[in-house]
Amino acid sequence: MIIAHLSDTHVGGAGDPSARVRAVLAHLAAMQPQPDVVLVTGDIVDNGRASEYDEAARVLGEWRGAAPMLLCPGNHDGRPGYAAFRGLPEDRPLNEAHRVGGVLFCMLDSLVSRPDGRRVDEGYLEPATLDWLDAQLSDRPPGERAVVCLHHPPRTVGIRLMDPIRLTNGDALADVLQRHPGIVAVLVGHAHTACVTSYAGLPLLIPGGVATTVTLDQEDLPVITDTLPPVFAVHLLDGDDLVTHWRAVV
Repeated sequence: MIIAHLSDTHVGGAGDPSARVRAVLAHLAAMQPQPDVVLVTGDIVDNGRASEYDEAARVLGEWRGAAPMLLCPGNHDGRPGYAAFRGLPEDRPLNEAHRVGGVLFCMLDSLVSRPDGRRVDEGYLEPATLDWLDAQLSDRPPGERAVVCLHHPPRTVGIRLMDPIRLTNGDALADVLQRHPGIVAVLVGHAHTACVTSYAGLPLLIPGGVATTVTLDQEDLPVITDTLPPVFAVHLLDGDDLVTHWRAVV
């Protein structure tokens, strides 16, 4: 299975993020064979506005591959706009489960709703989401593999800008994951850096940022920059064997 994994498209943000998304989708469409599934792990738009979701629908809708595109919300996604964009009820967590090629993809909602319209950058998984995930993983047929996806990394990644705004209840997620065999990896976004680490005994993989890159504290570069190219990941899944490659599109 070929899993294309991109994140943080930030449609409507500074620069021309839509052009960067189109470049990534064109690169994926030219692959032979094409991906079996395309994942977008949050921050679909930059400010949660309806007009931005209209643009995101146009840009992401240009994907002409046969692979389904699966999404989850991020901290820049407003709950009402994202729910309308995905056709989901706004009054409950915006979780989705999809089966593709015999693999269960659990797309989790770690978005914290905005009090008084102010964005909350850290993430949190509601108890209802954790219960939902537990049920999804419990109800799998014997031997079915699963990939768990959300926006916020559930652990630190060594970047001062991003670590304080990670998932705030990562321990609760780990408790659920450790109850279930057959989970291949946890795939996240948010950090805008191509990164691999481990969490709850599983690979934790971040694909980089499409719209911008968050640089390392040690680099002599702007903290956030769009002068570097969009980066995404391609995960190759063969049975229980997972190999990840990162690509920059120039």
